[in-house]
Amino acid sequence: MNRDAARRLGFAWLPFAVTLAVARGRRVGKWEHLATRRVNRLPEALHGPLWLVMQSGALAAPLVAGGAAIVAGRRRLAVRLVGSGLSAYLLAKVVKRVVRRGRPGQLVTGVRIRGRPATGHGYVSGHAAVSMALATEALPLFAAKARPLPIATASVVALARLYVGAHLPLDALGGAALGWAVSRTGSELLNERSTN
Repeated sequence: MNRDAARRLGFAWLPFAVTLAVARGRRVGKWEHLATRRVNRLPEALHGPLWLVMQSGALAAPLVAGGAAIVAGRRRLAVRLVGSGLSAYLLAKVVKRVVRRGRPGQLVTGVRIRGRPATGHGYVSGHAAVSMALATEALPLFAAKARPLPIATASVVALARLYVGAHLPLDALGGAALGWAVSRTGSELLNERSTN
């Protein structure tokens, strides 16, 4: 790997590394308390629509997206969607076991849990990681004016995880950063392979 590619990868992983360092400190800052309460107290009527969008970060989402790409005749894209999405999901599981940060219900008073309570550890959000990995892979498919759409969808997934009481803001930011980094790493590796 050349120096420029290594530098790009370093920048791609930097946001995740920063959130990881903060999460390992185990403190929940005032900004997280405030943001969690504000998002978690949004109207109940948002639950249905947000739950629907949130599914774009579920474990099945990379397989569904990959299947859609195959049907559309985009086999290479299908491989990238499935590869990035599942890699982000699996890496999020590993990070959770290493960091062992609690869920909002354990760390912030008065959090409303909507739907089935999330189990396991909080940092990082697997939903945020998967949805951002898929969004990043999908970016080249969109015209310049529409490029904010996949990133906005992934951002809504991250906020929805706060809304349902499953994650704290740092969990969601770390997940999104992880998904971005996984996708960028895949791109760099594919670019290097195609030039060799």
